Amino acid sequence: MIRPEARRREPPWPRPILAVLLVVLSACGTQPSPSASTGALASDSASASPLGSQGPIGSVRPAPGSDSTVFAPNPGAIVVAIDPGHGGCLDWGVPDPRQRGVAYSEKTMTLAIGLALRDLLAAQGITVVMTRDRDEALAGDDYPKLGCNGPPWRDVNGDGESGFDPQGSVRTRDELQARLDLANLVRADVLVSIHINSITQNGVVYEIAATETFYTDETAWGTAATASLAQAIQDGVVTAMGRIAGYDRQDRGINAHNLFIVAPPLLKTTPERPDPRMQPTRGALMPSVLTEVGSITKRQEQDLLASPRGQAAAAEGIVAALASYFAERPLAVSYALPELEDGVGTPPAAMPGDGPPFWPPVDDAGDVLVRLTNTGSEAWPEGMNIVGAWQPTDQPYLRVPPDDLEPLLPDTLPALAPGESIEVRVPLPAAGDPDRGVAWITLAGADGQLTDLGTPPLQVATASPQP
Repeated sequence: MIRPEARRREPPWPRPILAVLLVVLSACGTQPSPSASTGALASDSASASPLGSQGPIGSVRPAPGSDSTVFAPNPGAIVVAIDPGHGGCLDWGVPDPRQRGVAYSEKTMTLAIGLALRDLLAAQGITVVMTRDRDEALAGDDYPKLGCNGPPWRDVNGDGESGFDPQGSVRTRDELQARLDLANLVRADVLVSIHINSITQNGVVYEIAATETFYTDETAWGTAATASLAQAIQDGVVTAMGRIAGYDRQDRGINAHNLFIVAPPLLKTTPERPDPRMQPTRGALMPSVLTEVGSITKRQEQDLLASPRGQAAAAEGIVAALASYFAERPLAVSYALPELEDGVGTPPAAMPGDGPPFWPPVDDAGDVLVRLTNTGSEAWPEGMNIVGAWQPTDQPYLRVPPDDLEPLLPDTLPALAPGESIEVRVPLPAAGDPDRGVAWITLAGADGQLTDLGTPPLQVATASPQP
Protein backbone atom coordinates (compact mmCIF):
# COMPACT_ATOMS: atom_id res chain seq x y z
CA MET A 1 0.00 0.00 0.00
CA ILE A 2 1.26 3.48 -0.79
CA ARG A 3 1.91 5.42 2.40
CA PRO A 4 1.27 9.12 3.09
CA GLU A 5 3.97 11.61 2.34
CA ALA A 6 4.14 13.15 5.82
CA ARG A 7 3.10 12.54 9.41
CA ARG A 8 -0.56 13.32 9.86
CA ARG A 9 -1.83 15.28 12.80
CA GLU A 10 -5.13 14.46 14.42
CA PRO A 11 -7.99 16.58 13.10
CA PRO A 12 -9.62 19.04 15.49
CA TRP A 13 -13.04 17.43 14.96
CA PRO A 14 -13.99 14.11 16.54
CA ARG A 15 -13.17 11.35 14.07
CA PRO A 16 -16.47 10.28 12.46
CA ILE A 17 -17.68 6.77 13.06
CA LEU A 18 -16.75 5.00 9.88
CA ALA A 19 -20.05 3.34 9.12
CA VAL A 20 -22.68 3.98 6.52
CA LEU A 21 -25.78 5.73 7.82
CA LEU A 22 -28.03 4.75 5.00
CA VAL A 23 -28.03 2.77 1.78
CA VAL A 24 -30.43 4.10 -0.79
CA LEU A 25 -31.39 3.59 -4.37
CA SER A 26 -31.82 5.89 -7.28
CA ALA A 27 -35.15 4.90 -8.79
CA CYS A 28 -35.04 7.20 -11.79
CA GLY A 29 -32.68 8.83 -14.24
CA THR A 30 -30.47 7.42 -16.90
CA GLN A 31 -27.46 6.61 -14.73
CA PRO A 32 -26.83 3.06 -13.49
CA SER A 33 -28.28 2.26 -10.10
CA PRO A 34 -28.35 0.45 -6.81
CA SER A 35 -28.05 -2.92 -5.32
CA ALA A 36 -28.56 -5.04 -2.27
CA SER A 37 -25.96 -5.85 0.34
CA THR A 38 -24.62 -9.39 0.26
CA GLY A 39 -25.47 -9.64 3.93
CA ALA A 40 -29.23 -9.65 3.33
CA LEU A 41 -31.96 -9.58 0.74
CA ALA A 42 -33.85 -6.34 0.22
CA SER A 43 -36.83 -7.72 2.11
CA ASP A 44 -34.92 -8.47 5.31
CA SER A 45 -32.25 -5.75 5.29
CA ALA A 46 -33.77 -4.02 8.31
CA SER A 47 -33.16 -7.03 10.52
CA ALA A 48 -29.71 -7.72 9.06
CA SER A 49 -28.20 -4.29 9.74
CA PRO A 50 -28.42 -2.04 12.81
CA LEU A 51 -28.95 0.84 10.37
CA GLY A 52 -31.66 -0.92 8.42
CA SER A 53 -34.50 0.90 10.10
CA GLN A 54 -33.27 4.15 8.57
CA GLY A 55 -33.88 3.03 5.01
CA PRO A 56 -34.19 -0.03 2.76
CA ILE A 57 -31.47 -1.65 0.73
CA GLY A 58 -32.75 -2.02 -2.79
CA SER A 59 -31.84 -4.24 -5.70
CA VAL A 60 -29.03 -3.90 -8.22
CA ARG A 61 -29.55 -1.48 -11.08
CA PRO A 62 -28.70 -3.52 -14.19
CA ALA A 63 -26.13 -2.51 -16.76
CA PRO A 64 -27.75 -0.68 -19.68
CA GLY A 65 -25.72 -2.54 -22.32
CA SER A 66 -24.57 -1.17 -25.66
CA ASP A 67 -22.77 -2.06 -28.87
CA SER A 68 -19.61 -0.26 -27.74
CA THR A 69 -16.41 -2.10 -28.56
CA VAL A 70 -14.63 -0.32 -25.71
CA PHE A 71 -16.95 -1.26 -22.80
CA ALA A 72 -20.25 -2.73 -23.90
CA PRO A 73 -21.96 -3.16 -20.48
CA ASN A 74 -21.99 0.56 -19.59
CA PRO A 75 -19.75 2.75 -21.76
CA GLY A 76 -20.79 6.01 -20.11
CA ALA A 77 -19.25 4.84 -16.84
CA ILE A 78 -15.77 4.73 -18.42
CA VAL A 79 -13.79 8.00 -18.32
CA VAL A 80 -10.89 8.55 -20.72
CA ALA A 81 -8.79 11.67 -20.15
CA ILE A 82 -7.15 12.84 -23.37
CA ASP A 83 -4.18 15.19 -23.14
CA PRO A 84 -3.20 16.75 -26.49
CA GLY A 85 0.43 17.59 -25.78
CA HIS A 86 1.62 21.19 -25.50
CA GLY A 87 -0.65 24.09 -26.47
CA GLY A 88 -1.10 27.79 -25.82
CA CYS A 89 0.73 30.75 -27.25
CA LEU A 90 4.06 29.88 -25.65
CA ASP A 91 4.30 26.13 -26.22
CA TRP A 92 4.36 24.86 -29.79
CA GLY A 93 5.98 21.59 -28.77
CA VAL A 94 9.10 20.19 -30.41
CA PRO A 95 10.80 22.44 -32.96
CA ASP A 96 9.71 22.10 -36.55
CA PRO A 97 13.03 21.60 -38.32
CA ARG A 98 11.45 22.70 -41.59
CA GLN A 99 9.87 25.84 -40.12
CA ARG A 100 6.56 25.19 -41.84
CA GLY A 101 4.40 27.18 -39.45
CA VAL A 102 1.81 26.59 -36.77
CA ALA A 103 -0.35 24.27 -38.89
CA TYR A 104 2.55 21.80 -38.90
CA SER A 105 3.52 22.29 -35.25
CA GLU A 106 3.27 19.55 -32.68
CA LYS A 107 0.62 21.38 -30.63
CA THR A 108 -1.69 21.69 -33.65
CA MET A 109 -1.36 18.08 -34.74
CA THR A 110 -1.74 16.62 -31.23
CA LEU A 111 -4.90 18.65 -30.71
CA ALA A 112 -6.36 17.41 -33.99
CA ILE A 113 -5.57 13.80 -33.06
CA GLY A 114 -7.03 14.33 -29.58
CA LEU A 115 -10.26 15.73 -30.99
CA ALA A 116 -10.52 12.85 -33.47
CA LEU A 117 -10.02 10.41 -30.59
CA ARG A 118 -12.65 12.23 -28.53
CA ASP A 119 -15.19 11.94 -31.32
CA LEU A 120 -14.54 8.23 -31.87
CA LEU A 121 -14.91 7.46 -28.16
CA ALA A 122 -17.96 9.69 -27.69
CA ALA A 123 -19.68 7.94 -30.62
CA GLN A 124 -19.36 4.74 -28.59
CA GLY A 125 -20.83 6.34 -25.48
CA ILE A 126 -17.54 6.65 -23.60
CA THR A 127 -17.19 9.66 -21.29
CA VAL A 128 -14.26 11.81 -22.46
CA VAL A 129 -12.48 14.63 -20.62
CA MET A 130 -10.06 16.78 -22.62
CA THR A 131 -7.24 18.57 -20.83
CA ARG A 132 -7.59 21.08 -23.66
CA ASP A 133 -9.90 21.24 -26.64
CA ARG A 134 -8.41 24.38 -28.16
CA ASP A 135 -5.07 26.18 -28.31
CA GLU A 136 -4.96 27.19 -24.65
CA ALA A 137 -3.07 26.66 -21.40
CA LEU A 138 -4.51 25.98 -17.95
CA ALA A 139 -1.68 27.43 -15.86
CA GLY A 140 -1.31 30.79 -17.61
CA ASP A 141 -0.13 32.13 -20.95
CA ASP A 142 0.55 35.80 -20.28
CA TYR A 143 3.85 37.00 -21.76
CA PRO A 144 3.37 40.19 -23.79
CA LYS A 145 7.05 40.25 -24.81
CA LEU A 146 6.25 37.37 -27.16
CA GLY A 147 2.79 38.62 -28.07
CA CYS A 148 1.01 36.28 -25.66
CA ASN A 149 -1.86 37.80 -23.68
CA GLY A 150 -3.53 34.74 -22.21
CA PRO A 151 -4.75 34.03 -18.67
CA PRO A 152 -2.58 35.04 -15.69
CA TRP A 153 0.03 32.67 -14.31
CA ARG A 154 -0.70 30.11 -11.59
CA ASP A 155 1.63 28.29 -9.22
CA VAL A 156 -0.15 24.97 -9.64
CA ASN A 157 2.48 22.60 -8.28
CA GLY A 158 3.13 24.67 -5.15
CA ASP A 159 6.87 25.20 -5.61
CA GLY A 160 6.59 28.96 -5.10
CA GLU A 161 7.30 29.75 -8.76
CA SER A 162 5.08 30.62 -11.68
CA GLY A 163 5.40 32.30 -15.04
CA PHE A 164 7.63 31.94 -18.08
CA ASP A 165 11.31 31.43 -17.35
CA PRO A 166 13.95 31.31 -20.12
CA GLN A 167 13.91 27.50 -20.24
CA GLY A 168 10.13 27.28 -19.89
CA SER A 169 10.44 24.65 -17.15
CA VAL A 170 8.44 26.58 -14.52
CA ARG A 171 5.55 27.08 -16.90
CA THR A 172 5.69 23.47 -18.08
CA ARG A 173 5.62 22.04 -14.55
CA ASP A 174 2.61 24.13 -13.58
CA GLU A 175 0.78 23.36 -16.83
CA LEU A 176 1.28 19.61 -16.61
CA GLN A 177 0.33 19.61 -12.92
CA ALA A 178 -2.96 21.32 -13.80
CA ARG A 179 -3.67 18.65 -16.42
CA LEU A 180 -2.86 15.87 -13.96
CA ASP A 181 -5.13 17.46 -11.34
CA LEU A 182 -7.98 17.55 -13.84
CA ALA A 183 -7.56 13.88 -14.74
CA ASN A 184 -7.36 12.87 -11.08
CA LEU A 185 -10.44 14.81 -10.02
CA VAL A 186 -12.61 13.48 -12.85
CA ARG A 187 -11.41 10.05 -11.68
CA ALA A 188 -10.34 9.03 -15.18
CA ASP A 189 -9.82 5.34 -15.86
CA VAL A 190 -6.82 6.17 -18.05
CA LEU A 191 -4.88 9.27 -19.10
CA VAL A 192 -3.53 9.29 -22.66
CA SER A 193 -1.08 12.09 -23.49
CA ILE A 194 -0.55 12.50 -27.24
CA HIS A 195 2.74 13.79 -28.60
CA ILE A 196 4.83 13.82 -31.80
CA ASN A 197 8.56 13.30 -31.64
CA SER A 198 11.45 15.28 -33.10
CA ILE A 199 14.34 12.93 -33.78
CA THR A 200 17.44 15.10 -33.71
CA GLN A 201 20.85 14.91 -32.07
CA ASN A 202 23.41 17.69 -31.79
CA GLY A 203 21.41 19.70 -34.26
CA VAL A 204 21.31 16.90 -36.82
CA VAL A 205 17.85 15.95 -38.10
CA TYR A 206 17.24 12.23 -38.55
CA GLU A 207 14.76 11.43 -41.30
CA ILE A 208 13.11 8.69 -39.28
CA ALA A 209 9.43 7.90 -38.74
CA ALA A 210 8.77 6.12 -35.46
CA THR A 211 6.24 5.47 -32.71
CA GLU A 212 7.25 5.13 -29.05
CA THR A 213 5.17 5.05 -25.85
CA PHE A 214 6.26 5.97 -22.32
CA TYR A 215 4.89 4.96 -18.93
CA THR A 216 6.08 4.63 -15.34
CA ASP A 217 6.72 1.39 -13.47
CA GLU A 218 7.03 3.20 -10.12
CA THR A 219 3.39 2.99 -9.03
CA ALA A 220 1.58 0.09 -7.40
CA TRP A 221 -0.10 -0.64 -10.74
CA GLY A 222 2.71 0.41 -13.08
CA THR A 223 4.20 -2.94 -13.99
CA ALA A 224 0.78 -4.42 -14.69
CA ALA A 225 -1.96 -1.99 -15.66
CA THR A 226 0.12 0.84 -17.11
CA ALA A 227 2.60 -1.37 -18.94
CA SER A 228 -0.23 -3.28 -20.59
CA LEU A 229 -1.98 -0.03 -21.56
CA ALA A 230 1.26 1.36 -22.98
CA GLN A 231 1.88 -1.79 -25.01
CA ALA A 232 -1.68 -1.82 -26.32
CA ILE A 233 -1.43 1.82 -27.44
CA GLN A 234 1.99 1.26 -28.98
CA ASP A 235 0.72 -1.74 -30.95
CA GLY A 236 -2.50 0.01 -31.95
CA VAL A 237 -0.81 3.16 -33.27
CA VAL A 238 1.99 1.28 -35.03
CA THR A 239 -0.55 -0.94 -36.80
CA ALA A 240 -2.90 1.90 -37.76
CA MET A 241 -0.15 4.22 -39.00
CA GLY A 242 1.59 1.40 -40.83
CA ARG A 243 -1.53 0.69 -42.89
CA ILE A 244 -1.51 4.13 -44.50
CA ALA A 245 2.16 5.19 -44.48
CA GLY A 246 3.87 4.81 -47.84
CA TYR A 247 7.30 4.72 -46.20
CA ASP A 248 9.21 2.71 -43.60
CA ARG A 249 8.35 3.30 -39.95
CA GLN A 250 10.05 2.13 -36.77
CA ASP A 251 8.36 0.47 -33.78
CA ARG A 252 10.43 1.67 -30.84
CA GLY A 253 8.29 -0.13 -28.28
CA ILE A 254 7.42 1.02 -24.77
CA ASN A 255 9.78 2.66 -22.32
CA ALA A 256 9.44 2.94 -18.52
CA HIS A 257 10.66 6.51 -18.09
CA ASN A 258 9.38 9.12 -15.64
CA LEU A 259 8.31 11.85 -18.00
CA PHE A 260 6.42 14.44 -15.94
CA ILE A 261 2.89 13.57 -17.14
CA VAL A 262 3.31 9.87 -16.27
CA ALA A 263 5.61 10.09 -13.21
CA PRO A 264 4.52 9.60 -9.60
CA PRO A 265 5.38 12.29 -7.02
CA LEU A 266 8.91 12.11 -5.66
CA LEU A 267 8.13 11.60 -1.97
CA LYS A 268 11.78 11.11 -0.96
CA THR A 269 14.78 12.58 -2.75
CA THR A 270 17.89 10.56 -3.53
CA PRO A 271 21.35 11.46 -4.86
CA GLU A 272 20.12 10.36 -8.30
CA ARG A 273 16.90 12.38 -7.93
CA PRO A 274 17.68 15.41 -5.78
CA ASP A 275 14.95 17.73 -7.10
CA PRO A 276 11.31 16.81 -6.35
CA ARG A 277 10.16 19.48 -8.82
CA MET A 278 11.29 17.25 -11.67
CA GLN A 279 8.30 15.02 -10.90
CA PRO A 280 4.74 16.18 -10.23
CA THR A 281 3.60 17.23 -6.78
CA ARG A 282 0.48 15.14 -7.39
CA GLY A 283 0.99 12.31 -9.87
CA ALA A 284 -1.63 10.52 -11.94
CA LEU A 285 -3.83 8.25 -9.82
CA MET A 286 -4.60 6.06 -12.82
CA PRO A 287 -2.59 4.40 -15.61
CA SER A 288 -1.04 7.27 -17.54
CA VAL A 289 0.89 6.94 -20.80
CA LEU A 290 2.57 9.34 -23.18
CA THR A 291 2.56 8.17 -26.77
CA GLU A 292 4.80 9.70 -29.42
CA VAL A 293 2.54 8.66 -32.28
CA GLY A 294 4.99 9.71 -34.98
CA SER A 295 7.90 11.94 -35.94
CA ILE A 296 7.87 15.53 -37.06
CA THR A 297 11.36 15.21 -38.54
CA LYS A 298 10.39 13.07 -41.53
CA ARG A 299 8.64 15.20 -44.15
CA GLN A 300 6.25 12.45 -45.26
CA GLU A 301 5.31 11.66 -41.64
CA GLN A 302 4.75 15.31 -40.82
CA ASP A 303 2.51 15.69 -43.85
CA LEU A 304 0.55 12.58 -42.85
CA LEU A 305 0.07 13.70 -39.24
CA ALA A 306 -1.03 17.14 -40.41
CA SER A 307 -3.75 15.53 -42.55
CA PRO A 308 -7.19 14.32 -41.38
CA ARG A 309 -6.29 10.86 -42.70
CA GLY A 310 -3.19 10.53 -40.55
CA GLN A 311 -4.87 12.05 -37.51
CA ALA A 312 -7.79 9.61 -37.82
CA ALA A 313 -5.39 6.67 -38.10
CA ALA A 314 -3.55 7.59 -34.90
CA ALA A 315 -6.87 8.04 -33.09
CA GLU A 316 -8.22 4.73 -34.40
CA GLY A 317 -5.10 2.95 -33.15
CA ILE A 318 -5.67 4.34 -29.65
CA VAL A 319 -9.35 3.35 -29.67
CA ALA A 320 -8.43 -0.21 -30.59
CA ALA A 321 -5.91 -0.22 -27.75
CA LEU A 322 -8.46 1.00 -25.22
CA ALA A 323 -10.92 -1.70 -26.28
CA SER A 324 -8.24 -4.32 -25.67
CA TYR A 325 -7.21 -2.79 -22.35
CA PHE A 326 -10.72 -2.52 -20.85
CA ALA A 327 -11.61 -6.04 -22.01
CA GLU A 328 -8.74 -7.39 -19.89
CA ARG A 329 -9.07 -5.15 -16.80
CA PRO A 330 -10.79 -7.38 -14.23
CA LEU A 331 -11.52 -5.06 -11.28
CA ALA A 332 -12.45 -1.37 -11.39
CA VAL A 333 -15.07 1.06 -10.11
CA SER A 334 -16.40 4.47 -11.03
CA TYR A 335 -17.86 6.92 -8.53
CA ALA A 336 -20.46 9.63 -8.91
CA LEU A 337 -21.91 12.07 -6.39
CA PRO A 338 -25.49 12.74 -7.55
CA GLU A 339 -26.35 15.23 -4.81
CA LEU A 340 -23.18 17.25 -5.39
CA GLU A 341 -23.68 17.34 -9.18
CA ASP A 342 -20.39 15.50 -9.57
CA GLY A 343 -21.20 12.79 -12.05
CA VAL A 344 -19.05 10.39 -14.00
CA GLY A 345 -16.30 12.48 -15.60
CA THR A 346 -17.75 15.85 -14.54
CA PRO A 347 -14.90 18.39 -14.78
CA PRO A 348 -14.59 20.63 -11.71
CA ALA A 349 -15.01 24.35 -12.26
CA ALA A 350 -11.71 26.22 -12.21
CA MET A 351 -11.21 28.13 -8.95
CA PRO A 352 -10.16 31.78 -9.09
CA GLY A 353 -6.75 32.82 -7.86
CA ASP A 354 -3.14 32.08 -8.63
CA GLY A 355 -2.88 28.56 -7.20
CA PRO A 356 -4.18 25.18 -8.39
CA PRO A 357 -7.33 25.64 -10.48
CA PHE A 358 -8.98 22.29 -9.74
CA TRP A 359 -10.24 21.14 -6.33
CA PRO A 360 -12.48 18.25 -5.23
CA PRO A 361 -16.18 18.63 -4.41
CA VAL A 362 -17.18 19.98 -1.01
CA ASP A 363 -19.87 18.42 1.15
CA ASP A 364 -21.49 20.46 3.91
CA ALA A 365 -24.46 18.20 4.67
CA GLY A 366 -22.70 15.73 6.94
CA ASP A 367 -22.88 12.80 4.53
CA VAL A 368 -22.56 12.10 0.84
CA LEU A 369 -24.50 9.91 -1.57
CA VAL A 370 -22.09 7.86 -3.68
CA ARG A 371 -23.00 5.88 -6.79
CA LEU A 372 -20.67 2.96 -7.48
CA THR A 373 -20.50 1.27 -10.88
CA ASN A 374 -18.52 -1.84 -11.71
CA THR A 375 -16.33 -0.82 -14.66
CA GLY A 376 -14.22 -3.97 -14.68
CA SER A 377 -14.57 -6.95 -16.99
CA GLU A 378 -15.47 -9.32 -14.15
CA ALA A 379 -18.02 -9.36 -11.33
CA TRP A 380 -16.77 -7.96 -8.04
CA PRO A 381 -15.70 -10.77 -5.74
CA GLU A 382 -17.60 -11.45 -2.54
CA GLY A 383 -16.46 -9.43 0.45
CA MET A 384 -15.79 -6.06 -1.23
CA ASN A 385 -16.30 -3.05 1.05
CA ILE A 386 -15.87 0.71 0.92
CA VAL A 387 -12.93 1.91 2.99
CA GLY A 388 -11.86 5.46 3.73
CA ALA A 389 -10.30 7.97 6.09
CA TRP A 390 -9.90 11.71 6.54
CA GLN A 391 -6.74 13.76 6.51
CA PRO A 392 -6.25 17.49 7.17
CA THR A 393 -4.56 19.18 4.23
CA ASP A 394 -4.16 22.54 2.53
CA GLN A 395 -3.46 20.79 -0.77
CA PRO A 396 -6.30 20.43 -3.30
CA TYR A 397 -6.56 16.68 -2.64
CA LEU A 398 -4.54 13.78 -1.26
CA ARG A 399 -1.78 12.41 -3.45
CA VAL A 400 -1.44 9.18 -1.43
CA PRO A 401 -3.93 7.49 0.91
CA PRO A 402 -4.03 8.00 4.67
CA ASP A 403 -2.53 5.12 6.60
CA ASP A 404 -5.65 4.30 8.63
CA LEU A 405 -8.31 3.42 6.06
CA GLU A 406 -11.23 1.67 7.72
CA PRO A 407 -14.35 -0.11 6.43
CA LEU A 408 -17.31 2.21 5.90
CA LEU A 409 -20.08 -0.35 5.44
CA PRO A 410 -21.57 -2.69 8.05
CA ASP A 411 -22.08 -5.27 5.28
CA THR A 412 -20.03 -6.09 2.22
CA LEU A 413 -21.12 -5.04 -1.25
CA PRO A 414 -22.98 -7.21 -3.73
CA ALA A 415 -20.93 -9.00 -6.38
CA LEU A 416 -21.98 -6.53 -9.08
CA ALA A 417 -21.61 -7.69 -12.67
CA PRO A 418 -19.82 -5.38 -15.14
CA GLY A 419 -21.84 -2.21 -15.67
CA GLU A 420 -24.14 -2.67 -12.67
CA SER A 421 -24.44 0.02 -9.98
CA ILE A 422 -25.38 0.70 -6.38
CA GLU A 423 -25.71 3.85 -4.27
CA VAL A 424 -24.63 4.22 -0.64
CA ARG A 425 -24.68 7.14 1.77
CA VAL A 426 -21.41 7.77 3.59
CA PRO A 427 -21.06 10.05 6.68
CA LEU A 428 -18.75 13.08 6.48
CA PRO A 429 -17.58 15.58 9.12
CA ALA A 430 -19.86 18.57 9.60
CA ALA A 431 -19.08 21.68 7.59
CA GLY A 432 -17.43 24.60 9.33
CA ASP A 433 -14.64 22.73 11.13
CA PRO A 434 -11.60 24.95 11.75
CA ASP A 435 -9.32 22.96 9.45
CA ARG A 436 -9.94 21.68 5.96
CA GLY A 437 -9.85 17.94 5.47
CA VAL A 438 -10.13 15.60 2.50
CA ALA A 439 -11.58 12.09 2.53
CA TRP A 440 -9.97 9.30 0.51
CA ILE A 441 -12.61 6.67 -0.32
CA THR A 442 -12.05 3.48 -2.29
CA LEU A 443 -13.10 -0.15 -2.58
CA ALA A 444 -11.14 -2.95 -0.97
CA GLY A 445 -11.35 -6.71 -0.84
CA ALA A 446 -9.29 -9.68 0.22
CA ASP A 447 -6.64 -8.88 -2.38
CA GLY A 448 -6.26 -5.18 -1.49
CA GLN A 449 -7.57 -1.80 -2.56
CA LEU A 450 -8.67 -0.86 -6.06
CA THR A 451 -6.50 2.26 -5.86
CA ASP A 452 -3.52 -0.12 -5.89
CA LEU A 453 -4.81 -1.44 -9.22
CA GLY A 454 -4.98 2.04 -10.77
CA THR A 455 -8.58 3.08 -10.05
CA PRO A 456 -8.56 6.66 -8.69
CA PRO A 457 -10.22 7.15 -5.30
CA LEU A 458 -13.20 9.32 -4.59
CA GLN A 459 -12.07 12.44 -2.75
CA VAL A 460 -14.39 14.86 -0.96
CA ALA A 461 -13.38 17.95 1.00
CA THR A 462 -14.89 19.57 4.10
CA ALA A 463 -14.28 23.09 2.80
CA SER A 464 -13.30 25.05 -0.29
CA PRO A 465 -9.80 26.50 -0.56
CA GLN A 466 -9.22 29.78 1.22
CA PRO A 467 -8.84 32.76 -1.12
